[in-house]
Amino acid sequence: MPMRMSGLISGLDTDSLISQLVSAKRLKVTKAKGDQTKLSWKQEKWKDLNKQLVNLRSMASNLRWSNAWNKKATSVSDSTKANVITSENAVDSVQSLKITQLAKSAYLTGGQINLDADGKPTGEKYTALTKLSDLGLEGSASISITTNGKTSSISLNGDSSISNVLSALKKEGLNASFDENNQRFFISAKSTGTANDFSITANDASGQNLLDKLGISTYDETAVNNLRAQVDYSSSDVAAEALKRAQNAAENYKTLYNSKIAAQKKVEDAQRAYDDGMANDTLTSEDKDKLREALDAANAALTDASAKADAARSGWTVGDEASDIVYNEDGTIKSIDNVSATDDVVNTVEQEFENRKAFAQSQLDAIASGTLKGTAANKIQAQDAKINLNGVDFSNSTNVFDINGLTITALAETSGDETVTLTTSNDTSGIYDQVKNFIKTYNTIINELDKLYNADSASKYTPLTDEEKDALSETEVEKYEQKIKDGLFKSDESLNTIMSSLTQSMSQAYTVGDKTLYLSNFGINTLSYFEAEKNESHAFHIDGDPDDEKTSGKTDMLKSLIASDPDQVSSFFSKLSNELYSKLDSLSTRIAGRRSYGSFFEDQTMKSDYTSYDSKVSDLEQAANDYEDRLYTKFSKMEAAMAKLQSKTSALSGLFGGNM
Repeated sequence: MPMRMSGLISGLDTDSLISQLVSAKRLKVTKAKGDQTKLSWKQEKWKDLNKQLVNLRSMASNLRWSNAWNKKATSVSDSTKANVITSENAVDSVQSLKITQLAKSAYLTGGQINLDADGKPTGEKYTALTKLSDLGLEGSASISITTNGKTSSISLNGDSSISNVLSALKKEGLNASFDENNQRFFISAKSTGTANDFSITANDASGQNLLDKLGISTYDETAVNNLRAQVDYSSSDVAAEALKRAQNAAENYKTLYNSKIAAQKKVEDAQRAYDDGMANDTLTSEDKDKLREALDAANAALTDASAKADAARSGWTVGDEASDIVYNEDGTIKSIDNVSATDDVVNTVEQEFENRKAFAQSQLDAIASGTLKGTAANKIQAQDAKINLNGVDFSNSTNVFDINGLTITALAETSGDETVTLTTSNDTSGIYDQVKNFIKTYNTIINELDKLYNADSASKYTPLTDEEKDALSETEVEKYEQKIKDGLFKSDESLNTIMSSLTQSMSQAYTVGDKTLYLSNFGINTLSYFEAEKNESHAFHIDGDPDDEKTSGKTDMLKSLIASDPDQVSSFFSKLSNELYSKLDSLSTRIAGRRSYGSFFEDQTMKSDYTSYDSKVSDLEQAANDYEDRLYTKFSKMEAAMAKLQSKTSALSGLFGGNM
């Protein structure tokens, strides 16, 4: 900003004069900023109104379908035995229910593992980090974990820890923990039902020893069945296991091969860096040694990665290597298809199955003779839920049954001939509450629109400037601004259009069968001019509504009609909702350049107008600044002319001896 020297000759307060002359143009800037602020406040309020209108439209959309009014409810004679959720597809009925068995999940409580041969505590405190060798495991051990009908073999050794055992159990889909305070394993299925039962059995003598040491050896019906399955294995079981191992090996080869390709690229990068470095005379010998070391390290990593990838190429094969091993453009493997196991893998798997068969048979013989009873572990068997509904038996893995529109949750078993009565009928209260909620939602938005439309005009008020705000308290500022906000929608045309559409939909007649019905036929009316509160003349009230002090004392026609003729109520409100939805949907359709889809106000126009204010304010500020600069230029010229005149006068005065 240029330095201005004014009034030195004329003695005038130039800055004050110019400030007053420019103030009119500054007022235009202030007004434009105020108008932009008002627009932003109106945008924010429209967004809030839009949310309410969208909510009402969504509600009307749902209620226009007859099934929204087809509400059913089921009463249960003994709520301690069962609860019922009723869908709209349920039929009116009275049914008899017996609950003969609740679903359970399998749960194993392990034996205490810090006991001596006589069953007395040793005082040892094992933890999740304890190695299995500390529990007496020598060499390796193999066990089988069966969950959800799937059996997996797990190999452990003395260096494995209790934590490794827990991880293996969790990997197979079980809940597993080791309680260090009680020195016991706790293992359970994640879901109820016999299909989700589990068993843990040994594949060899070391495996049996391990299960005994861990206190989780049990031979319940599930475990016995799994042992029998091992004895009765088939060739398809062998083939499936061999294929699984081959596929895992192929996937491992893919990972290692891709690691080799990555290592190869690092060698190429290191080689380029080394070659460039050797050709660079500015590098020190120390820097060149570092490049050589980096290249040597990259080559060593490549050698290691290549060896691992080559070793992983065994145990599996493909039909046609040229087509079944698919490569990416960068040389990495994308997929390996049509994998099959090699003969040596098949033979190994078959031998393992034979070994397990022999050991499983010995286990079964020992169980049958009573010499193998397991440890002190206790296992709760998984079981399905069983109910009898109207003389027909049903079973399920959980306690929840979905039967003919009813979701029945069994809570407790019935005893003997005890029965629970389920009575399904129209949900009068549910339909009533739905109408009440609809009316309440409508009233909230129509009252808000009325309040805004009928508000006192605030057009003569403008938003406060920063200087004006500083002169007032925070409360005074809020009160002043709220007065402006309240009057922004006074007699707003868009608001009036929405209000007219809403009130028309709610007040018009709808034909149901051979009857022409209004909301008043259901005991739903607006209040008279003298009864209604200010800006609530379009709100509806339900006669007999206990929550409405205006109409609670009147006869409840709506509830009576729901009970006596639910189809008429359903049809009427479906048609009213459809009409309301159609009008609201029409009011929120897209208008190119003016309104987005789903908006009840011209959001695009308002956004454009707001942006235009930025340019308008900038132009007005520039005009004021330019005007100010012109005034200063004119006054400066005046000062210069007066200075020149004064100089000449002084010169003449000197010539005449200062007598002028």
